[in-house]
Amino acid sequence: MKERIKELYEQAHIERQQEYFSSVVDPTIKSVSVTRHFDLDLFAELIVRECASAVNSRDDSDTGFWANIIKEHFGVKE
Repeated sequence: MKERIKELYEQAHIERQQEYFSSVVDPTIKSVSVTRHFDLDLFAELIVRECASAVNSRDDSDTGFWANIIKEHFGVKE
């Protein structure tokens, strides 16, 4: 797999922190749980944005016409 795809894959992980009371004896003691969640929609959006950016960098016009076509096709907003 290309290195850039791996980078986008890592970016598509979202960390979630959750605090909870962890002691029955002392209810004021809190613990924090951190989990990583892979967001497939975000991964797809990052790939589409990367493709649009690549096309835009090769587009001679200032409008980014083809990049906008790609993003619109996949429903990626600015």
